[in-house]
Order: sequence, then structure tokens, then C-alpha cells
Amino acid sequence: MRELPKNLTDSEIQNILETYEGWELDTKETISFFAFQKEFKNFKEAFGFITKLAFISEKLDHHAEIWNEYNKVRLKLFTHETNALTTRDKDWITQLMEE
Repeated sequence: MRELPKNLTDSEIQNILETYEGWELDTKETISFFAFQKEFKNFKEAFGFITKLAFISEKLDHHAEIWNEYNKVRLKLFTHETNALTTRDKDWITQLMEE
């Protein structure tokens, strides 16, 4: 079993939201998560982006929930093992946004 990551502080969460455009904080029931949505020119570009998400997820062994509707991609990210936002989520977002 892998080691549980450290939960993010409110300040760390706010820093991510201020640093990386397009990310929002959302809550469903008692779980907070990062949400992101992006629109592309067509399905092919959207699917290419999803492929990029898959490679990041596999590299970091941390997987977002991803939805695709033609040229739109939405995702939700949090650490399932802790039901919280953690350093794994921060690493995932950083990897995506800085590539």
C-alpha cells in the first residue's frame, strides 16, 4: 500500500487557484475537489487533451475523473484515499499546467 499524501492547507489550495487559470474549487456533499473545464476546436483536439491527461495520470499514479462531450473536456480531481485535496493533486495540476 502506498503512503498517504499530505492534505493541502487552505493557503496551498488558494495558491493553486491563483496560479493556474481555469481551475475552480467545488464541493459535493463533504468532499472538496478541483474542477477544470476546457473547450477545443473539435473532438480530435479534445481527445488529444484527454490522452495527455491519461499520460500524466499514469506517470503520477493519480487519476482524475474525466468527462468528454464532443469538444469539451471536464475533470474533477481529489485524492480518493483521503477524500481530500492533497499533494498528489497539486503535483498532478502542476504537471499538466507546466507542460
